[in-house]
Amino acid sequence: MSQIAIIRKEILSSGTVNFFRDALPAVSQAEAGKVAERFAKILYTTISNSPQLQRCTVQSIIKAAGISASLGLDIDMRGLAWLVPYKNKDTGALEASFQIGYLGLVELAYRSGKVKAISAHCVYESEADNVRITRENGRYSVHHPFSYKEPSGKMIAVYATAEVEGFGSFTEVLRADEVEKVRRGGKAPNSPAWTQHFEAMAKKTAIRRLAKFLPKSIAEDFTRAAAADEKQDIIDVPSSRFEEQPEEDDIPMDYPEAAEVEPEPEKERSLFGGGDVRKN
Repeated sequence: MSQIAIIRKEILSSGTVNFFRDALPAVSQAEAGKVAERFAKILYTTISNSPQLQRCTVQSIIKAAGISASLGLDIDMRGLAWLVPYKNKDTGALEASFQIGYLGLVELAYRSGKVKAISAHCVYESEADNVRITRENGRYSVHHPFSYKEPSGKMIAVYATAEVEGFGSFTEVLRADEVEKVRRGGKAPNSPAWTQHFEAMAKKTAIRRLAKFLPKSIAEDFTRAAAADEKQDIIDVPSSRFEEQPEEDDIPMDYPEAAEVEPEPEKERSLFGGGDVRKN
């Protein structure tokens, strides 16, 4: 039996479907089975289109997909959530790990019913004179006028803002060097996600940071998913050509090994800072 046939048999089995059903967020008993079957079919379709995931152990695929099921996020090409292949340093086997996407975090925030608006934006060098970022009593305020002209130069900052019912507006700002520090500290700092989709990864980083300061009771799944995603970044997994952190598009995994990079020391916080980043 081929590997994809084995994967199909395991994922679509009644035992696995029941596992997904039990992991799903609260739904009616009548709907739970149908939702779980749909989730399993979408998962199998995604894996059938990814030779890299087909090389992962079936157990790791089901375990990682269970995390996504518990958040009610399908694993498909919309980018709400991903399965990321990496090489287990102890066994040498390829295993799948759960990775939430930028859009997945936004989706969970809105599902809470308390987050009325959430967004993230990058600031580039050409906008520096027009963008005003202030901080008072530990809270940020950003005035970022819209322009029909495409921004140019390096990305110098990124911010995320959420409007929460009953609590007002929350904003978190990161300079470019702070985003770079997060990238360097991740398990795949030179992955295609960062090299080809830097802006999306920067926005996701800002939203994750913002989640730390939101009231946990009003967006439990959102804050939990953000924390779990940040934990993924610091897992001690050796760099390998199998690592991937796709973001907005399906990114091929054939890329060179990532060089080990020493983390940069903390820098004094200022309004804008440099960083070895580029506009995508």
